[in-house]
Amino acid sequence: MSRSLTKTVVVAVMLMLGHLTHAQNIAINNNLLFDMAGALSAGVEVPLSKMTSAEAYGSIRPWKRSDDHVHKHWLVQGQFRIWPCQVMNGFFYGPYVHGGEFNLGNQDICFGLLKGLKPYRYEGWLLGGGMGVGYEYALAKHWNLGAEVGVGYTYINYQKFNCEVCGAQKDDGVYHYVGVSKLGLSLIYVF
Repeated sequence: MSRSLTKTVVVAVMLMLGHLTHAQNIAINNNLLFDMAGALSAGVEVPLSKMTSAEAYGSIRPWKRSDDHVHKHWLVQGQFRIWPCQVMNGFFYGPYVHGGEFNLGNQDICFGLLKGLKPYRYEGWLLGGGMGVGYEYALAKHWNLGAEVGVGYTYINYQKFNCEVCGAQKDDGVYHYVGVSKLGLSLIYVF
């Protein structure tokens, strides 16, 4: 997925939602789980009606720990949320889409659940979506704490390399992942 296409999609979404925004209705958020992994993350959510909202979110980790341990990525996602009671407060659910690129090497990902990744480096891109459910709890007048989990499908196109610096390519392929594809614990500021 080219960067110009990503920029075009982000600008188009911002233009479509721009007429719906009012300063008192915008929320910005930060996924604390991405922070713990050393990534930068931020999102914007705007109400579309009394019971719906749209969120655009991104995460980037452009650096690596060392030549042996690589974990670089960028990720964008969008979600349409349905709030049965009140927008940006309480229970919500809705579909989401995501896409990005990654470069992972010598990693023990998902607490060892994805076996076989550690001795290699993987580069590639992903695209997918699913259904998320979550809850936002009001901490103060402008502050919320949100938790969300999403289950879905992700198409992963990758190249597999030996872990050495500039290691030889061993393989390439496609992986069809079905399972938890969104997890968040977010600190949210509502304007």
